[in-house]
Amino acid sequence: MKWLAYVLIVAGLTTMLYPKAKSVYYSYQEEQLLDDWESASADSLIQQSSQQLDDVFTEEKPPNNDGKAEKVKSSIVGKLSINKIDLTLPIMEGASQKNLKVAAGHMNGTSPIGENGNAAIAAHRSYTYGKQFNRLPEVESGDLIQVETTQKIFTYKVTEKQLVLPTDLSVLQSRKDESVLTLITCHPMKNPTHRYIVKAVLEKEEVL
Repeated sequence: MKWLAYVLIVAGLTTMLYPKAKSVYYSYQEEQLLDDWESASADSLIQQSSQQLDDVFTEEKPPNNDGKAEKVKSSIVGKLSINKIDLTLPIMEGASQKNLKVAAGHMNGTSPIGENGNAAIAAHRSYTYGKQFNRLPEVESGDLIQVETTQKIFTYKVTEKQLVLPTDLSVLQSRKDESVLTLITCHPMKNPTHRYIVKAVLEKEEVL
């Protein structure tokens, strides 16, 4: 009758473990639903931000840098520097038409600067040489990009350049295992049909 004893033992263990297994399963489902919800929310924000950027880039003439610094001072979240092209540009939260008149814009829905994920920063290509992202195509793989916030300096190394359609949101996809910086501007400068992309990965982080 050993088999009966084994059956009773298995039945007893199943009875004891079932509530725990059920709890673990539902907890897992909870986490999955929350992850899906957060991902869907981020995707929605990215789509809205990308559409807004498309509207800004397809203007007949990019706005010139005639904004008043004192009016937007409180909205600045950092500054971007690329020594290769002698560029220093303030960064504001949101890639709106107003913000991109005077600065680069951190796109809503993308990761915070310096954190794991994909932080996207957009700017115009000014008709004035050396202004905004006018010289961005000169940046090559291996060049360094620095982003300074009020607390830290993040140094990124350029890994690739791309030319994509405005509808291609794959360049904004996030990765949880590394910190990526994506710079975005229009191409060509007049009557743009594409977006010029520069991607870089975080190399160093310094506390101020």
